[in-house]
Amino acid sequence: MSPRRALLTSAIMAVVPTLLFSTYSGKFSTLIILISSILINWPVIRWLDDRQWYREWIKKESK
Repeated sequence: MSPRRALLTSAIMAVVPTLLFSTYSGKFSTLIILISSILINWPVIRWLDDRQWYREWIKKESK
């Protein structure tokens, strides 16, 4: 994984829960906010991982 992609992934994983917690901490419990952030982050992380896997596979096939 490139450093730029790693930074993007870590920012997504950190920013979403922080925004949810700061916005809804008075209305919902921390557990609900954590579960929500996991549900939001999961498809994004899987998409980034799948793209990386596909790029590596194409590189191996083209050699």
